[in-house]
Amino acid sequence: MKLQAQAQTKLRELMKSESLPASQCGQVFLKLLAPMLDSEVLDWKRSGAGSSLVVKNADALRDFCRQRFPEATLPPDAGSRVASVSRFRDTKAMANSENEIISLRAWREDALLKDGKSVGAATITVAHGVFSFLLTKDCPYELRGSCALVENPAVFAVAEQLNLGVGLIIYGHGRISNRALDWLARMTDSSFNLLHLSDYDPVGLSEFQRLHARLGKRVVLHLPADLETRFAKFSNRELLEKGNSQTMLAQLRRSDLPAICRVVELIDRYNAGLEQEALLIKLHP
Repeated sequence: MKLQAQAQTKLRELMKSESLPASQCGQVFLKLLAPMLDSEVLDWKRSGAGSSLVVKNADALRDFCRQRFPEATLPPDAGSRVASVSRFRDTKAMANSENEIISLRAWREDALLKDGKSVGAATITVAHGVFSFLLTKDCPYELRGSCALVENPAVFAVAEQLNLGVGLIIYGHGRISNRALDWLARMTDSSFNLLHLSDYDPVGLSEFQRLHARLGKRVVLHLPADLETRFAKFSNRELLEKGNSQTMLAQLRRSDLPAICRVVELIDRYNAGLEQEALLIKLHP
């Protein structure tokens, strides 16, 4: 249960019992109730060896609760994001249970099957540029042969220019979701393998490490032969300054995966990372 849902549960308990021990009132909850404390709708009262939060104006607290946590009648098939807005005014307050959209581009009809049969993904890719389906709980789609996963929409849109030798490429929307990774891990056909196209920076390598932890030898990091040349020409030091990049980089230096060690060596040599868009730039002799 996320913080907002926890706060709502505690607030309802407070309205019902008209008091709540201080030990159950965390900082996030008290920050939410700050206006009620300032206006003396709520107050602190000694209780044994500690103290409790008590209700002094129940009607005002109920109005506050309705304003902060709206309630609405939802249809039975309402998804988690709709329900989250109805309860918290925030689509991300509840864990996401929506069916995910998987988008891919296919060049071989046998690369994607549904219930064991081709769905014409390559034909649809030629006609419309992309093939998509809903990733449901009991997803009937399965992958066959060599496939690729890319983080970035720019590379996804023109992936055939890279001559990857795969039957299809999946758009991962940056960091692939746990649900999509679970789906990839369920592939049972012995021919299935995955080529991962990431940014060559701590974030991208950490994502490859995450994929490898689930897929093992079935996933390989894309390491073009001219990667060092592209580092020399196009790498960016600012990629190492973002967020906790240095912390991730320190962890990656301890990896025993040869592909990660190779890229970390380049990152250290040039003190920079390389974005995957650089793979699309033609190098002149």
